[in-house]
Amino acid sequence: MAERIEHIDIAKGISITLVAMFHSNLEFYLHEILMPISLFRIPLFFFLSGVFFSYTTSPKEFLIKKSEALLKPFFAVLIVLFLIHLFFQEEYIVSELKGILYGNGNTLKWVAMWFLPHLFMVFCFSYILFKFTIFHHLPSYIQGFFLLMLLSIGIVFIDSFWYKEMILFGHVWKLPGLPFSVDIILITSIFFITGHLLKEKVIHFFPQRIFLILSVCLFFCIIWFSNAHINLNIRIYTSPIAATIGAFCGIYIIMSISWFVVRYNIVKVIFLNLGAASLYILIFHMFIGRKIYNYFSLGVKDDIYLMLLAIIAFLLSLFLPLLIKKIVLKNDYLSLWFLPFKSNKLLQNISFRHRQR
Repeated sequence: MAERIEHIDIAKGISITLVAMFHSNLEFYLHEILMPISLFRIPLFFFLSGVFFSYTTSPKEFLIKKSEALLKPFFAVLIVLFLIHLFFQEEYIVSELKGILYGNGNTLKWVAMWFLPHLFMVFCFSYILFKFTIFHHLPSYIQGFFLLMLLSIGIVFIDSFWYKEMILFGHVWKLPGLPFSVDIILITSIFFITGHLLKEKVIHFFPQRIFLILSVCLFFCIIWFSNAHINLNIRIYTSPIAATIGAFCGIYIIMSISWFVVRYNIVKVIFLNLGAASLYILIFHMFIGRKIYNYFSLGVKDDIYLMLLAIIAFLLSLFLPLLIKKIVLKNDYLSLWFLPFKSNKLLQNISFRHRQR
């Protein structure tokens, strides 16, 4: 859709803010708040990613488009980081390169970037499901039952490849999950596909008071009376029924908050900008936040100072990527690695000159 849907973009801004907050040093001070939010933090990201999913293009065009959007910035940033480490002759260079190619949280120095290659796989899985099967022709209740079965299978086998001993080619291996975290795709894709199936309801979202109250009550009951917890990066999905209900309750709550935020211009503009820069925040927030905190906290033991520093480092981890985004947009060479090739002025000029000959 050409027109932006503000409450969805605001929800994306809230979502990436929660991700950055969870990875910041604020986690030490807000642990009791941030841990429950883990129930919907990542499911919300996948749910929103699925809303505008389309499978109408050819497989080749689809793969090129999603590779450009997700894999290109992933490999560009991590390969540059690898080359910097190589220049300084740091140890474990070979293992770092293997980790980049393996592409999941436990093999990457910038852990949060596991989301990009995995989202690429979720897009591919969903494309195959919708493009080459009869899934999209099925009645809604059958689709729901099918997704529930996939989710159940995914949860049951969530730790099947998580540091379990396996014998391959005569060697014993302990795999840190599968490449690109494919071993959790039956969980993440369910939230993604649900977002797609509910596309019209999400676009025209209007919070119903009874559902909002029910979602809030259910969410807090799950927090207080169960041990439900979701951390997909380390393959945790405890109390599956409660955790899944909590995830969808959290998604509904955030969508409702986003709908209300649209009415408050200053807050709206902040989260719209954060949502539009979610790729850059996802990539750079951990590096920026932790470097700032670690540098200015050396030798300091004052708790108030450290808490204020954690807040400042967190805020900078959100807003400095906005600056990085602006620099990328204004630099044709940098935009080659973050934006679609067809929108790059350098390549457009080369193509124009070629046609002129």
